[in-house]
Amino acid sequence: MDSYVLFKGTKRLTLKEEDMTTEKISRIFQVHCTSLYITDDSNVAIFPGNDGRFSTMDLLVRGHYEVHGEAMEESSSVPASYNPTRFSFHRPQSAAGASTSSARPSPRVTVAKTFQRTIFIAELVDGRLETSKTLTVRFSEFEASVVGITRKVNEALEQEELIILTDGQGNKILETEGTRGSAFWKQNARKVLAVREEDFLQLQGSKKRKLSRRDDNGLDAVYDQIEEVILAAQGLREVSTTIRELTELANSNRSTAVSLRAADAAAVKDAFACVVCKGPVVEPIVATCCQSLIGCLTCAEEWKKNSAFCPKCRADEFGINTVRVTGLSDALAALGNALWQ
Repeated sequence: MDSYVLFKGTKRLTLKEEDMTTEKISRIFQVHCTSLYITDDSNVAIFPGNDGRFSTMDLLVRGHYEVHGEAMEESSSVPASYNPTRFSFHRPQSAAGASTSSARPSPRVTVAKTFQRTIFIAELVDGRLETSKTLTVRFSEFEASVVGITRKVNEALEQEELIILTDGQGNKILETEGTRGSAFWKQNARKVLAVREEDFLQLQGSKKRKLSRRDDNGLDAVYDQIEEVILAAQGLREVSTTIRELTELANSNRSTAVSLRAADAAAVKDAFACVVCKGPVVEPIVATCCQSLIGCLTCAEEWKKNSAFCPKCRADEFGINTVRVTGLSDALAALGNALWQ
């Protein structure tokens, strides 16, 4: 259902379409039906039809309209059917006429309450909005909108260039229900900038380019991490080949005894020993910083709690430079049984 906002002084109400009649409006705002009319944000007067209704063709849905008309308490209290000759009291006719005219108070002129607002005039300098001067505008309740304040700024600056109203961050202030009315515009704590349309469009374009560059930088960081993992995997190719051969040997004949020279056994034991606990590796962890086998998963997690450096090469950020190797449990278990007995 369409509705409209009517106000007069400090009184403000929202009326439905069927309530936009002179009878109801005059009863709400205490003005006479015969003198009632309303004005829009552009101060254009709108009068009711012969049936006492305001045509919705002349109204904007959710628009703000100020009520005008002769107040009821200011009108004469003498009835229209009053006959001055009925109660003459034997006074002269001139005296009776003077008494009647003095009893009727002269109507007062209603002055709309006005507010003032400071607007900062901003220009685009090196991709940023900088204020060079300020402007104070006065406005009434029906002018308290984005359109009304923009018109005030253009009139004060005496220029034909299109002006955009923004907040302190350069974001455009839109014409909405929340930005209509003096409650929004009379608060000078909220900074409002007036920017030329050309400068505003350039500012929006620079913001989009900055966001695009930020996304590209994020992708470059991801690509760098992927490349590090690939290089680490290539460095471990020989280790993976040796482990695969030992796994095949263990699976082919578990009862076969493997004979190794003392030097070879020591080299293999040193290669597959945990750097932290010095025992056989369980759930192996590889460090991308030095591209080598570090040790057990459990030992690596405990090491991260107390140190940020790699236990082997002492490189920084050990917590993010580790990769877990899976599928080698049987081979490492066979090595552990053969070399750590």
